[in-house]
Amino acid sequence: MFQSIEIERFRGFSRLALSDLGRVNLVVGENNTGKTSLLEAITLLANPGMIKGLPGLFRANAGDVDERFYRWLPKHGAEVEQSELRAQTSDPSERRVLLVKGGSTSAAGSESMEHAWQQGDIHLFHDKAFTRLFVHAVSVQHRSPDSMVDAFAATVRAYDDEQLLVSLLNQVDGRIRSVRLDAIESKPFIAVDVGLRERIPLSQAGQGIYRLVAIVSALIGRKPDICFIDELENGIHYTALATVWKGVAEIAERLGIQVFATTHSRECLVAAHECFSERESYDLRVIQLYRIGDAAEGRTLDRKHIEAAIAGDIELR
Repeated sequence: MFQSIEIERFRGFSRLALSDLGRVNLVVGENNTGKTSLLEAITLLANPGMIKGLPGLFRANAGDVDERFYRWLPKHGAEVEQSELRAQTSDPSERRVLLVKGGSTSAAGSESMEHAWQQGDIHLFHDKAFTRLFVHAVSVQHRSPDSMVDAFAATVRAYDDEQLLVSLLNQVDGRIRSVRLDAIESKPFIAVDVGLRERIPLSQAGQGIYRLVAIVSALIGRKPDICFIDELENGIHYTALATVWKGVAEIAERLGIQVFATTHSRECLVAAHECFSERESYDLRVIQLYRIGDAAEGRTLDRKHIEAAIAGDIELR
């Protein structure tokens, strides 16, 4: 797991230092405070090779965006147009990634750094002894049901995992009896039994069910080292948020997955706190991002500070 992260001159961050990260981290903040930028920085620290797919991982991009996207990664207007990302992990070991703008690759400054990628005049370096982590993102944009089939099949392969998924879905919609792979003309699709005369396609089962299947399939079926869940509450009624958090907490702990989720919902934050308060280990942290002037800042809140914020009705979203 990442225990701490430091970001310098990356997108809107002049400097951001976050320590005491948890198994599950909920990122909150107003619009344009850097939530997506933080997830992009963590992605590069986990696996620098994912920079090629970074434009469409969290942001809506279309057309030829590469050059326009990458040239804005180093903070605009900084005296030194070089981003530096660092993370301390539970090994313990340190990870370091540099994004350098300009033709001179000597800016990396160390023989221990490897020149791994270039787009236009943007160069990426990382430590030569770099272990890449498997990262998966659950976007706020609904993916095609077809793209979920493989992960879903892996999720329901083990009986206990299938029962966990059905139990969570049943708490969201009491009509649900099972969820299975079906096929028409050899093309598999996910189908849900809601008590009708035949199972219905997942796409017809409602946004809450669709979203929960996507989240659980990403965690169990993909088994990433790090899972991002953008706007976790999207499509889910506030009364079902406790169920979603129960599943996320249980699966993340059992499979050793570190989760970074974003939210704009106070109900989502309260549901997360209540869920982890009932667990043996309170392994939830809230990363609060905010803006001071034109600079994005942030801090990590532990249980004591989360409880104080909720009790005092301090705005964390």
